[in-house]
Amino acid sequence: MSFVYVANFNSANVSVIDTKVNRLIANIQVQGSPIATILSPNGQYCYVLSQGSPGNVTVIDTKDHKVMATIQVGVVTSSSLPNNPMAITHDGQWIYVANSASSNVTVIDTKDYRVIANVQLITIPNSIAITADDQFAYVVNADSGSVTVIETKTNQVISSTGIDLGAFDILITPDGRYIYACSNVDANVFVLDRKGNQVIAIISVGMVAGDLSLDITADGQYVYVTNTIDATVSVIEVRTNQVISTVGVGLFPLIPKVMADGRYVYVVNQGENTVSVIDTKTNRVVSTVGVGLMPFTLRITADDRYVYVVNGGENTVSVIEAKTNRVISTVRVGSLPQALAITP
Repeated sequence: MSFVYVANFNSANVSVIDTKVNRLIANIQVQGSPIATILSPNGQYCYVLSQGSPGNVTVIDTKDHKVMATIQVGVVTSSSLPNNPMAITHDGQWIYVANSASSNVTVIDTKDYRVIANVQLITIPNSIAITADDQFAYVVNADSGSVTVIETKTNQVISSTGIDLGAFDILITPDGRYIYACSNVDANVFVLDRKGNQVIAIISVGMVAGDLSLDITADGQYVYVTNTIDATVSVIEVRTNQVISTVGVGLFPLIPKVMADGRYVYVVNQGENTVSVIDTKTNRVVSTVGVGLMPFTLRITADDRYVYVVNGGENTVSVIEAKTNRVISTVRVGSLPQALAITP
């Protein structure tokens, strides 16, 4: 049985959708205004980050949808657009939280829900990614335009690499060799080599208004980047670090998500209330799906059968059947949904 957990900013709760019937089965109250959700690797727990001074992380047991704990972190403010301010190690032991307003990263032990470290930075952390071997957490910082590397064994900063101002999103290739970080000032994607944490390539993509977002195919061959002003998606070949295709999508594209099998990329177009579907073989749009008002982000089920889209302007979640690329259900949730996570 699979569930969708939807963080609702204005109503300070998390809506739970049963994917079998696509019905709302619970609303879980949390402290503060929730802005991000992640799952433990085994899907047993959902972690919800809320903004505030201090911010907090709510731990929800996905078996019975009960709150297990609430953990205070640093000062957290909401981004205007989706980002990844929270990450969990692949063994499920540690959670790293980017506290954007207190310029630090909180580390939580998931065994006893205890804060074990607050790693001080000198900048505003936006998004976090953790290497597959769980040795390092990479943090992208907006105001200083840098990537900070935290060694997870000691929770000490071991490196900081300058990129462009407005750094927003970050990902690590599946083989762990390269880090891709994007900036919205000069519309560049920076590639760092993990060995020396040095920039080895700067890739110009389309123009943006606010933020760029990234996703990568499971085989690590291609990175997809949304360009909001251009209404395009840039396709970067990892082997050459060249843009090999620019795909026209809908207005103000925000989030690209690649299917687990790599066949299609789904892109939220907030400016026209649609989702574009890109065939990765041809890098062409094969379908445009109408969803609700002001779609904010999306997630794909582990089996690639369904796509869940958060519609912040009408407090709903659209359910797209991937086989037909049609909306098969619309589920009403709490006020101003901003993030979601789907159990396996």
